[in-house]
Amino acid sequence: MKKLIILCTVLLVLTGCKESEILIFDEKPEVRLTQSITEVRTNLLSSANGWIATLPTQAGGGYGFYMNFDANENVKMYADLNTNSIGTSMASTYRLKTVLGTELIFDTFNYISMLADPVPAVFGGAAGSGFKSDLEFLHLRSTADSMIFKGKKYGQTLAMVKATAAQKAAYEAGGYKTAIDKVNGFFIGIKNPYIETGGGAQLAKIGVSINTTNSLTLGKRIELSGLAPSGEVLAGTGKFAYTLNGIDLLGTGLLINGVKMVKVTFKDNATMAFYDDHGVEYVIKSNPTPLTPLAALFGFPTTFPYKRITIPNTGLVAGVNSEFTAVYNQMLALFISSGRAVVSTAFILSSNSTFTVEVNYTSGSSAFVASAAYTYTKVGDIITLGDNPIPNVNWPTRAAQIKPLADYMLTGPFKIDWVVSSNPAVTNIGGLYRTGNSNSFIYGQL
Repeated sequence: MKKLIILCTVLLVLTGCKESEILIFDEKPEVRLTQSITEVRTNLLSSANGWIATLPTQAGGGYGFYMNFDANENVKMYADLNTNSIGTSMASTYRLKTVLGTELIFDTFNYISMLADPVPAVFGGAAGSGFKSDLEFLHLRSTADSMIFKGKKYGQTLAMVKATAAQKAAYEAGGYKTAIDKVNGFFIGIKNPYIETGGGAQLAKIGVSINTTNSLTLGKRIELSGLAPSGEVLAGTGKFAYTLNGIDLLGTGLLINGVKMVKVTFKDNATMAFYDDHGVEYVIKSNPTPLTPLAALFGFPTTFPYKRITIPNTGLVAGVNSEFTAVYNQMLALFISSGRAVVSTAFILSSNSTFTVEVNYTSGSSAFVASAAYTYTKVGDIITLGDNPIPNVNWPTRAAQIKPLADYMLTGPFKIDWVVSSNPAVTNIGGLYRTGNSNSFIYGQL
């Protein structure tokens, strides 16, 4: 009986309390949710000049946007998806809702929708998942000039920064395309771009490679790679979005050699530079040859991209000064004097132990190949040929014409390395340098 009286007393006390006396928070839940939506809506509409936004995708690269929201839940946007989206504004609708937080939802088709589209024909994404990008974004935080959202399903960050009046005018006047074309033109025009990190004995040259396509697995990414002075391989890849000033590296940036790169912009009208998260500048420079030693790329197994050096039917490439030039031209003259003509010559790693020299030539309207197979060893960047090549049937019949080249092949060992031409249009040239005379080397296209 005593327990029953106590229970009834407790119930009477609780039911007698005013609602305001038992609220844990200052407002009721429905009021707090309404306030949250109101705050996000107010922030979205607070930028009269719109927002500059970036969004990495989980499966693909990164993308840039310009968005302008209005009070009627309409949004207009530009995006760096393709030539149409960078210059043509697309209108769609958006809405805000609150479940476990305030969500920004793009609920009709727009450029962001293309990244999420599960039909490959729309934008090249994977069937069923597209680029693994969201249409619903949870609001995380806001500052006076920025808003940060997180994709509800794939967790990618939609970062938005208030645009200035000048930036808005640039997007609307085609300035985004101009900016993107300038960046792409810079990387097309620069030969073997690289940056330098560290200093003194720790100085490292880091090659720069950019993929501007929308390839799901490779596109909209920048890759940095090189060797530390210790021989350690340095490599990093980051997703990027174009901006009016250059490129933003998305997510956590691009980490290389202990440095976090966050953007790439123009230092002046003709020079671009990387900038790290402390604002340190790394100017992009040009190297006459690729930074990776050719010996690391030239070999027989399928893991090596290069296995042959070819002198094509157009002859030796222009802009190279080598004593081999006279040797090769002498062979060409001997063929011509015999009523024949050399079409091309190739120096090929045919197997792990066979190095083949092929001379393709014509006699009248008939085509022939004279070849000789040498044994060889490759140690580091040095290729050493055996001195008893095995010829095919045409090699001895053309011995008098081939003699200058055949004799030259016995003057090794040879060092495999890049060749630089004084003609900027001539690229990707490999050479076999005589170790006893660096001014004498076979050279041709890889």
